[in-house]
Amino acid sequence: MLCEPDWDDEVDVVCTDSAAAGFATAISTVDADGEVFLAGLPAVARSTEMATHTSWFVPTGDELTDGYLARLTDDIDVAGLVRREADVPVRPEGEPIRPRRRPIPPFEGWRLRDWAARCIPSPSGYLYTQVTDWTSTLVDRGEGELFTVAEFGSLPSDARPSLSSVRDWLADAALERDITPYPVSGFDRLVFEEGVVVGAVFSTDSGPMAVRARHGVLICRDTTAPDSAPDGAPANPPRDAGDGRQAADGDLRVALVGKAASRFGRVELVTANPDGQRNQADTDDPATADPATASRTVTTW
Repeated sequence: MLCEPDWDDEVDVVCTDSAAAGFATAISTVDADGEVFLAGLPAVARSTEMATHTSWFVPTGDELTDGYLARLTDDIDVAGLVRREADVPVRPEGEPIRPRRRPIPPFEGWRLRDWAARCIPSPSGYLYTQVTDWTSTLVDRGEGELFTVAEFGSLPSDARPSLSSVRDWLADAALERDITPYPVSGFDRLVFEEGVVVGAVFSTDSGPMAVRARHGVLICRDTTAPDSAPDGAPANPPRDAGDGRQAADGDLRVALVGKAASRFGRVELVTANPDGQRNQADTDDPATADPATASRTVTTW
């Protein structure tokens, strides 16, 4: 059994990379008066990693960490999941549930498997080592499904709903809170104490760095590439809301979305105007989805 490392730092939440989910979680933690460690890989290291892996959900090479990830996905054919496009999923907002009215959701394994199979191939997906967090709102999206949503603000009307644009927006929002990624060479492994994740170890230029997490570790990976546009075209052209009008400020709100009792989630865009947006989040059914749900709306976290 591995000995517990000498901790170099201790925070509430550790984020393993400065992906969109990492920035969003860091913002959420700081806004709740928590402490966060946000790792950031340099561009050269990121390019090298992406030449080998294009997904955020990849093995680390550490036996305990990879065994932990395998146990969380032992009922999913991870290799058979199809990577989703780089646009961030868009879905209608739900109805917030007041704490006193919150029901205890029934345990439905197939719904959790379905949700995990959506998040793993999603470029904005992540895994949090706890099944609860203290910064989200429970939302009822109907059809017996409850999701947890933490919103951060609205994209400007001239921004694409691409992962790159959303990540840049979140990076700016993080900088406004004095949140900057700590430079690391890579995420090495999770640290366990009696089977529970208590921190993470990173490679740095000065050697291994161990950071203890009082609440949890968010595993994510930045797989974004700069937006491309034809010569002479703006990088972020105005969005057509689908009915000939341009989407207005506030139409798309950036959010961390997860599902009750699941460790998986992803960054999504929430809208109060579902008729004016392409509801991508409802059309990305994974191959592992329950056949009975093929025609229903799938909800987020």
